[in-house]
Amino acid sequence: MLTRLFFKLIVKTFYRDIEVKGFENLPSSSQAIFTPNHPNALMDPLLLSFLPFEYQIHFVAKAPLFKIPLLGSLMRKMGAIPVIRRFEADGEIDYSAFFNSCIETLASDGSIAIFPEGLSLPQPRMSVIKTGAARLFFLASEKSINSPIVPIGLNYEQGSIFRSRAVIWIARPLKTDDVIGKYRDSPKDAVRELTERISKALEESVFQSDNSLDRELMLHLERIHNDDQASDSWIEKLERMKQFEAGMNTLRDCCHSEINRLRRMLSRHKNLTNLLSKTDYSSSDSRPPSAIHFLLALIGLPIAAIGILLAFLPYQLCDYMVKHSKKYDMASAATYKIAYSLFLFPVAFIVEAMILHMLFGWVVSVLFVVLIIPICYFTLYFMEWLYEGGWGIPVSFRKSRKTFQNGITHLLEEQNRDIKDLIDRLAARLDQQT
Repeated sequence: MLTRLFFKLIVKTFYRDIEVKGFENLPSSSQAIFTPNHPNALMDPLLLSFLPFEYQIHFVAKAPLFKIPLLGSLMRKMGAIPVIRRFEADGEIDYSAFFNSCIETLASDGSIAIFPEGLSLPQPRMSVIKTGAARLFFLASEKSINSPIVPIGLNYEQGSIFRSRAVIWIARPLKTDDVIGKYRDSPKDAVRELTERISKALEESVFQSDNSLDRELMLHLERIHNDDQASDSWIEKLERMKQFEAGMNTLRDCCHSEINRLRRMLSRHKNLTNLLSKTDYSSSDSRPPSAIHFLLALIGLPIAAIGILLAFLPYQLCDYMVKHSKKYDMASAATYKIAYSLFLFPVAFIVEAMILHMLFGWVVSVLFVVLIIPICYFTLYFMEWLYEGGWGIPVSFRKSRKTFQNGITHLLEEQNRDIKDLIDRLAARLDQQT
């Protein structure tokens, strides 16, 4: 449990907001088979630490990870189960030992998390679902083990970006009574049908698009079309984006030219929005900052400056090492960032403590050791508070950019109207189609 709490803290630090949708869909049985999608390498199993502790989750992980000295021992301690993938082996593979380990875990009231895509790729659409989870379910059923299959959609706003957001979307347990009966007569057909059900349930719980550009534009469309929405919940945004996704899929054939036009309009609007963001500020800046805000900012800035100074070198080194890693890709970027951070930050803080001890003695170095973690977390949340308008911007400074902002804002308003008109026309076509 302590290991799980530790990783939960790490993930909560990396992602600014983590929401869980569908807690009510979790089964009463602790012997569940969870089937998440796999878009973000080792971050995906860590994200599942936000499920209730009653589910003692054992992750299925590719065998090569267990050969990495520190990571391998840690994964074994967490009860991870190694599996050799077909494309990593020469010749046929005997999966009986793997399935036996999974069955033993389920029989001991544990849960299994198996990623049915089989691999993690930096793409906006899921890969083809493999049959392993369905086969495991039927093998468990033969042992009279009730292990409901629960698909889980892992949805990241920007999976590799520090302090972005994520949603864990828990689907309802799959209905399996009919396929259990079919398995006795036609095992291959039953496995294939259950695998298709897993795939369909995941598609309903995961936001997907044809390509990365469309995904970015869909995010931007959500911001435009719902600019009157007060809620900033990532779950609510995700639900609206799923509606856009369904609509785009329905209209793809009949409204190809209109959809391409929408893509171009969104791209221009996104570029202008990015330009405006360099000079624009939150609505809270329309009035001078209160005396309390100003006082809090004055008190907090020196502490935050110390935190930035102490964390600057390991942060930059971590970023450099991730981007120049030979195995770097977007699917594993967040994993490498956390892995390097767990090494670089402690080493940097130890070196800084030694320097303080040589310069000022043991009292200062002990204070440093006690306060460094609270200071770093304070700096993180304080800088986000400032970014969201906690300080406020002096009126005189805002006025110097007023003319430029007004021009861009006017163009954006025109584009907003054009985009919403096109969306309304597409929505009317969608009503005709359905």
